[in-house]
Amino acid sequence: MKKKYGWTVYGILGLIFAPMGLLFLVLGVALWSAGAGQKPEDPIIFLAVFGGVGAIFLLIGLLCLGKDIRRRARQRRAYEGGYYVMAKIAGVKANRNVNGAHGNPYMLECHYTDPDSGVAHVWYSRYLYTDVTDLLKSDEVPVYTDRYDYSVGFVDVDAILPEIRVHG
Repeated sequence: MKKKYGWTVYGILGLIFAPMGLLFLVLGVALWSAGAGQKPEDPIIFLAVFGGVGAIFLLIGLLCLGKDIRRRARQRRAYEGGYYVMAKIAGVKANRNVNGAHGNPYMLECHYTDPDSGVAHVWYSRYLYTDVTDLLKSDEVPVYTDRYDYSVGFVDVDAILPEIRVHG
């Protein structure tokens, strides 16, 4: 079964800002090269305004998209590495910073204390678009990590949930 690594706010912003920035940048360059405007300085103003705004949006979009793609690649590498720890599910929380068509998405909060160092680690699952509190099959969930870098963690929420079909 193919794992879902999910998109975060950064990825979604990147998917919106990058094409919008590219459109404005291309529009600014096209207006500049066409010599648009009444006065001789008008084409450079179009390039500065449309091209400048477009370049800023494109840069922000690419940075956000790159950050989320890197996160997803690190999670994929951790999952494919096969090393996991069993983390205790601390709760199911709604992410109030994100609002979609069906309300706020939910995330599992998972805790694990490393027995060697005594450091407590907290991970969050990908976005879940229904409250799964009563559907959990276990009070622990496998979290795939890089055994040398616990900051990378993929919460395998699918391992403790049944197949979910939302109707209506």
